[in-house]
Amino acid sequence: MQTVSDHITAVEVKAIGSSETSAWDDYVARHVSDALFFRADWDKPFQTYRLTVERLAAFRNGSIVGVLPMVHQRSLLFGKHMVSLPWFDTCGLLADDAEGRDALMAEAVNRATQRGVDEVQLRQREPAEISEYVRTDKVLMQLELPATGEELWDGFSPKVRNQIRKGQKAGMTVESGGRELLDDFFNVYSVNMRDLGSPAHSRRFFQAVLDAFPEEATVHIARLEGAAIGGGFTMSNGAAWEIPWASSLRTYNKLCVNHVMYWHMLEQACAAGATSFRFGRSTPDSGTYKFKKQWGAQPVNLYWYLLPAKPGLVPDMSPPKDSYGKAAQIWQKLPVWLTRTIGPQIIRKVA
Repeated sequence: MQTVSDHITAVEVKAIGSSETSAWDDYVARHVSDALFFRADWDKPFQTYRLTVERLAAFRNGSIVGVLPMVHQRSLLFGKHMVSLPWFDTCGLLADDAEGRDALMAEAVNRATQRGVDEVQLRQREPAEISEYVRTDKVLMQLELPATGEELWDGFSPKVRNQIRKGQKAGMTVESGGRELLDDFFNVYSVNMRDLGSPAHSRRFFQAVLDAFPEEATVHIARLEGAAIGGGFTMSNGAAWEIPWASSLRTYNKLCVNHVMYWHMLEQACAAGATSFRFGRSTPDSGTYKFKKQWGAQPVNLYWYLLPAKPGLVPDMSPPKDSYGKAAQIWQKLPVWLTRTIGPQIIRKVA
């Protein structure tokens, strides 16, 4: 199957610089209502890892007709990839037509080949004629929201309502804010990620996100007797609310920390006029999938296309391991201060 046109003449593709990012943002804002992860403001958060967002734009007669943001990641363990974009569920290629799409794909593969990269990964929300190699093992869990929190509450199962009440009766409270809550969030998040056996983002990264998106980003902290025991990091994305990062301390699991915290965030989303809440991606029937589904969230298919950048290369279609076995067990035994130091060096190389 041929996925990239051999002869592209009417469209010119180039990487745009910082002086042209306003034209980039204008284009994506006109083409998608939820343009958050496409925005050029993400450059600074990525730069905290010394990663550059390369923004390819297709031009026809001087006007942008397609865009593709990419990040080059290199690792001896995980390989060499160009991803659009790491860490996010979807943020792939946008184009007015097939010619613009093919031109962007051709240029992406060309740049990947020149750099010795194995493949280009495009994370799309809709199926497209991009490549015969596509991973569909993850779904985005999305809940359509009613107009009010009261209506949402009435739609929950008795089990969910009881779990929320359990935490509330224990005295748990939740507050929302910004930079003033970052330390509490990061302390909970980094401990939980260590306990899960996974590397965590750096505090600098979250600070950069808050600085870049002061109107969109909100930090939520669940407290018990004043101590932070849970944290969520939401971002408004058009009419949707996203929650890219959330954690709670497992010591308090019996108090249903996540139920109290998520109910607070969902109620806030309704009050803000959001029409949907995106819980993030999950593997169908996994533990996180079931947690999200109990709120009424429904799976939305994700399409992660792989474009080989080396002749004869067949991309590995198997999903990455959710846990790396022995490595995760060792990580769980490390002191938190050490995982905070090493973790960002790992996560910058993981898509």
